[in-house]
Amino acid sequence: MAVLSMAMLLSACGAGPSAVTTQKADKTAREERCYQEFAALRKLDPAAYELYRQQFQTINDGYGVYKDNEPLVDGSSSEVMLTEINKALSLVCVRIKNAVYSNMMNRVDALSTL
Repeated sequence: MAVLSMAMLLSACGAGPSAVTTQKADKTAREERCYQEFAALRKLDPAAYELYRQQFQTINDGYGVYKDNEPLVDGSSSEVMLTEINKALSLVCVRIKNAVYSNMMNRVDALSTL
């Protein structure tokens, strides 16, 4: 009960949405959109799906190294690695978005020639 009361009290203190909360929500929405487009690509273009799946696997491997060594390295090294991982994720998501768009445009072109 005390935790619930504290949560309600704290939520009342922050009545307006903070920039951090908005940024996290935007990031979550982008990640979800990327995942949905990646899932769509599986049927639209299996070869592209496999290429991006391999890229995600490489990123996941790098993240594993980061997490395993995070307590052993200084904050700057850890921050650089995490920044690079996030940059790579963003890049792959842009590539996926482009692949889905290109695939759909090719289908539109095929329909327009009927």
